[in-house]
Amino acid sequence: MPTQLSLTTTTHESAAVVSVGGEVDLGTAGELSDYLIAAMQQAGPHLVVDLSGVSFMDSTGLKVLLASNKRVHLVGGHLALAAPGRSVRKVLAVTGLDQTFVVCDSVDNALATVVADTAQAAAE
Repeated sequence: MPTQLSLTTTTHESAAVVSVGGEVDLGTAGELSDYLIAAMQQAGPHLVVDLSGVSFMDSTGLKVLLASNKRVHLVGGHLALAAPGRSVRKVLAVTGLDQTFVVCDSVDNALATVVADTAQAAAE
């Protein structure tokens, strides 16, 4: 049985907030990748990925997040992960990617972090 992925986007100034629900695995990673690229192109260079609805993520999901992070940085944007559940946090911690990504407890905190990073970069 194929896994289902739910994806929605809201826009906050120059940031897209992509809410992800379901399982991110080999069967859904391509869909997530395409969706994140489209969201970034439509809303601006900054991206918040709301992982609160993700019940499972494997290495292909992590690869999508890493590629998205690189893509966002190449266009001068910032990426933050918001509200990952316990299983996703564990995967991020075990792989050390919790040190690579900005991981926040809520979408609001992630948006504030993206805005702060943008303001700091502009001041430098």
